[in-house]
Parts: sequence; structure tokens; C-alpha cells
Amino acid sequence: MKKLNKNDIIKKQIDQLNFDLKRGFLQFVTLHLIAQSPRYTYEIKEEILNITRGAFDIDRNNLYKKLRQLEKDSILKSHLKSSSYGANRKYYSITPFGRKLYKEMHQLLIPVMSSLNKRIKQD
Repeated sequence: MKKLNKNDIIKKQIDQLNFDLKRGFLQFVTLHLIAQSPRYTYEIKEEILNITRGAFDIDRNNLYKKLRQLEKDSILKSHLKSSSYGANRKYYSITPFGRKLYKEMHQLLIPVMSSLNKRIKQD
């Protein structure tokens, strides 16, 4: 078995952290944005880029998959809306069930992130 040097180990660990963060972050932030107002995919992708200051450039195909899964699970619903810029856009809105899930996720994540942020600032 090949022994990794320290730089390779750091890169591997950072890549894994980045992957894990994106994976968990995508669902929460998507629900957060859609809970504020109905959105279409490009809007969601751009908002995520803005929120993360460019750190999370979510792949559009992954976002489409996530949106379809959330819709299949009755967390989101979609409707087509005409656009003056070309093709119709598919807007997603949150269902009552989705809002309940979002609130539960919020109650779990926000206190944990807040507490972690305070601890990091103390160090």
C-alpha cells in the first residue's frame, strides 16, 4: 500500500470535508431559499454562490437531481412560468410538509452552527 505524504493527506481530508459540507448544505440552503419565495434552478444556484462567496459552486445536474428528489418526496412542488428571456422556467415552492421539515432542520442545525462558531471564536 502506498504511503501518502502529508500534503496528499491534507488534500484528501479537505476534499472529503468539502464533499460532506456541500452534500448536507445543499438540501438545507435549497429549502431555506425556497421557503422565502418560489425559485427556479438558476436562481438557487446563483444564490448559493452568493451565500458561500463562491466557495460552493453546486453542479447544476446535482441541483436538478436534488430538486426532483425533494419534489418526489412531497417536500417541494413545481410549476412552469413563462419567461420573457426564452423558455418557460420551472419554479419550485415549498409544501406544508416541506416547511415542517425545514423548520426541524433549522432547529437542529442553527444552534449547532451557532455553538460551534462561538467555540471557534474563543480558540
